[in-house]
Amino acid sequence: MDNMLFQNAVLAILKAKPGIGSIQLRKALIIADALHDTLHGIGITGARYIKHKFGPVPDDEAFKVLLEMDFPKHMIEIIEEPIGHVTQNSYYPIAQPNYSLFTRGQIDILNYAAETAYKYGASRLSDMTHDDVYNRTPMGGEIPLNLVCTMTVSGYDTEAFTEQEKAAVREFLKTDEARLYNFI
Repeated sequence: MDNMLFQNAVLAILKAKPGIGSIQLRKALIIADALHDTLHGIGITGARYIKHKFGPVPDDEAFKVLLEMDFPKHMIEIIEEPIGHVTQNSYYPIAQPNYSLFTRGQIDILNYAAETAYKYGASRLSDMTHDDVYNRTPMGGEIPLNLVCTMTVSGYDTEAFTEQEKAAVREFLKTDEARLYNFI
């Protein structure tokens, strides 16, 4: 895992949705990494995600980097805030993300992941991430990113993309023409 990429991905998500909760942030990270892996064959941050009883979470290395962003690095601030009848740890960016570390597509994906995590909230996100991939992974085992998000063509018969079709999409996404389309 590249600590700088991970930290800046966190900052980019928090810049898009300041005050996002701890569960939403962790889900936004896996959404971003899994979506990028589906489209490009590799996650954005290099973080691994582990099956935890509350869903997929960044592994211990990534979790430590995340916690250190509050203290001692003062890149983020974690504040306990009442949200309805519960209290959540809300994350706020103090430092600015270094967007130059990311491609335009990666920034789009990080923004999409932040918006998705914010829109659905912690309970719905937990329901969404306790899926077949999660259920097949042993407790404490690594969640394979390439199975979290898959490409399909909708129609009368919906089928997953073949590896050859995925490779063709990845090649197309590298072209200038791809910027004209909104895949997210």
